[in-house]
Amino acid sequence: MEITRQLRKDKVNKQGYAPIQLTVCWAHKRVREATGERTKPEWWDAELQCVASVKGSYYADINARLNTLKSAVEKAQQAAENEGVRLTEEQVRQIIQQARNPTLPAPEPAPQPDAQPEFWRLLRQWITEYGKKVHPSTFRPISPKTLAGLEATRARLEQFAERQGAVPTLAGMDQDFYHAFRVYVVEELGQELNTFGKHIRRLKAFLLWCEEQDLPVNRRYRKFTAPSLYVGVDALTEQEVRRLQHLDFTAPDVRARLQLLRGGPAKQGRQQLAFEEWVQQIELARDKLLVCVYTGLRISDAEQLSWHHIHGEVIKIQSGKNAEMCYIPYYEDSLFHLPSMAAKYEHRTGLGNDLLLPHCPHLNERLAVLQQLAGITRLHLTSKLGRKTFVTLKLYQGVPTRLVMQATGHKTEESFNRYVGVDTIKLVQEYMRKSPGSHAA
Repeated sequence: MEITRQLRKDKVNKQGYAPIQLTVCWAHKRVREATGERTKPEWWDAELQCVASVKGSYYADINARLNTLKSAVEKAQQAAENEGVRLTEEQVRQIIQQARNPTLPAPEPAPQPDAQPEFWRLLRQWITEYGKKVHPSTFRPISPKTLAGLEATRARLEQFAERQGAVPTLAGMDQDFYHAFRVYVVEELGQELNTFGKHIRRLKAFLLWCEEQDLPVNRRYRKFTAPSLYVGVDALTEQEVRRLQHLDFTAPDVRARLQLLRGGPAKQGRQQLAFEEWVQQIELARDKLLVCVYTGLRISDAEQLSWHHIHGEVIKIQSGKNAEMCYIPYYEDSLFHLPSMAAKYEHRTGLGNDLLLPHCPHLNERLAVLQQLAGITRLHLTSKLGRKTFVTLKLYQGVPTRLVMQATGHKTEESFNRYVGVDTIKLVQEYMRKSPGSHAA
């Protein structure tokens, strides 16, 4: 559960005070509720999400009441977890309102769960405990995406049990169960073999945890195989990268096309100014994507890329995901133009800011426009393509896998290979170039 506070600057009253809002996110649910507190925007500390220590702001009283609301929700969530149930959105609203006004009747207690079979109870307990872990290298909490995957496997197992008319047991984890589950997922549901493999990996992790709790688990589960087939990944081809590079945002034809994508010619005055700013944002989105192509960085790391990361002809930057150090080439060749890109923005990132490129909000939204502008229809243009394109094109340039992995921060070739795409045009060119008697250029 994540609880945050925001100042609603869009609702400042005539006295200059804005309401403070509480936002609660949990289990793919979200509730926004008024706290009943107000303060002036200049007194609000957005980073600490509280009223700053300013004379006349009544910060001590307001912050104490805000903390009381947060504490009330956290205690209710902990009680629900102990009972093995989930809070509803209405219950969370009632908890906040009752904490604001203790004279209100207490919220209805969460419904007690029916007696759950041991397998489901243990599986939910394991997921809850797993969510409290931290990454062994970065000491960061488990990502919501990972927890969502565990919940997806739990839901799929429950659906399978309903289909079979029998609840799984720890003793029943044998090849018969494995075969029946594979038939259900792959043949009946028509899902990919890799999806089935993900479910099996999570199931085996759960069963290993059960063994560590000294529970009677059928040891045959250890022979469950989790298939993982390489299905290729989307990556930009060299020609598509050059098409993006050659877009000239000052060219009349490009600007005319942008005006159509924007919704018609912009009139003079503010509308024209808004159009110019929008064009700059589209160009920045293009350049930010190309930075990912040139470096292989995830967009989260590319947004932090600064001049102090550059050491001669090498970029040294720590990956935010696994804390691995990435060593990335920083020089010009016929396709990768990072130094030129950096020089373009060298004096545009703001005073006291050494970022190579400014931050680019709403990136994927801008990339959707860029995709139409560039006429790329083969794939969906997102920031994730940059990293995959870097890996694919560097390998086609003949750079050894191990060196490319040093740039991307991958520890194993198995995880690295998931980022390797196939440029069929380049593939044929390379075969022809190395074939005896070929007439390829």
